[in-house]
Amino acid sequence: MGPVGRLSRTVDHAVRWRLGRIGVHSGPASFGAHDGVEEFWAASRVLDPAPVTALPAMHRRGRGAGHLLDITAPSSGPCVLPDGGRVVGRVAIHPRPGAPAVLLLHGYAAPTPVYEEHQMRLLLRRGMSAVRIELPFHMHRRTPHRGAGHGFFGSEPAHTCAVLRQATEDAAAVVAWLRRELTPAVGALGFSLGGLVGCLLAAHVGLDSLVAVTPPCDLADLTLERSPTRLRRELGVRPGGGGPWGTDAVAARAVLERAMAPVTPRLLTPRTPGDRVTLVSADHDLIVGDEPVRALAGAWGTECWSYGHGHVTVMTARGITARIHERLGRDLAVVTAASGAVAG
Repeated sequence: MGPVGRLSRTVDHAVRWRLGRIGVHSGPASFGAHDGVEEFWAASRVLDPAPVTALPAMHRRGRGAGHLLDITAPSSGPCVLPDGGRVVGRVAIHPRPGAPAVLLLHGYAAPTPVYEEHQMRLLLRRGMSAVRIELPFHMHRRTPHRGAGHGFFGSEPAHTCAVLRQATEDAAAVVAWLRRELTPAVGALGFSLGGLVGCLLAAHVGLDSLVAVTPPCDLADLTLERSPTRLRRELGVRPGGGGPWGTDAVAARAVLERAMAPVTPRLLTPRTPGDRVTLVSADHDLIVGDEPVRALAGAWGTECWSYGHGHVTVMTARGITARIHERLGRDLAVVTAASGAVAG
């Protein structure tokens, strides 16, 4: 293993320690119980999205501030913050009419949208509009006096499924608004947890492009094999044991795989064509692993870019940001051109 691999693993170890200190929801789940994958998603609002309200941005900074909008929409699910449950976000509109748009989905425990704001500026320079939203239990939607991400995951799988469904519904509402108000060409770029939400969105809504970077696309495997040591102790998971889900690891895996099936992308048939989806895996990923990402790529027939980095450092890989933006731009340009030809 070279110096990049060793550094990547060191960073991932440090991040795992931090993630282990984020609280999980305990107790029974008030949402999310299901009798099957289809029934679970049939009860969602993914195909009947909530209405989005857009207003001029309250706090404007930097160039193009006049093209900034703050957006909000009702959001239903375990996260009822703020004000009874709302998705909040910001749109940066490119001045060219009909410019394609990219939805940015942040990672787990992201405290602020600094990274997404940076991505928005880069996408604007490439001729695309960009929008970011805050996922449940993060940023303005986090539990008071708790850190970002507290309560997103739960010891009860039904809770985790319900939160991910809420996040997917939130994203679907924004995609529908973008297509109605700005452009027919809409893609998504998700990092880590945001990559999983992006995959669930692509499974149920036909996106024109998706790039998902190191998504945790097998939560059963992550819970039993890759979760932080501190969290495993809290859940009572011992080596070879099944914790609260079974008498041993084999029994627990069967229970978790069945319970997490609605939010396991490889078990879903995507509405987004496989050639419009790109996955990014990291060879030294100690957070979600590279095997589940590769398995999803095989199941969906998508391209998978592999980098010799870890879960965190992969976004520092030489040229990766430009490569991602070029892929999004290429996919979305096809839709924009076709729309222009029809209009003409």
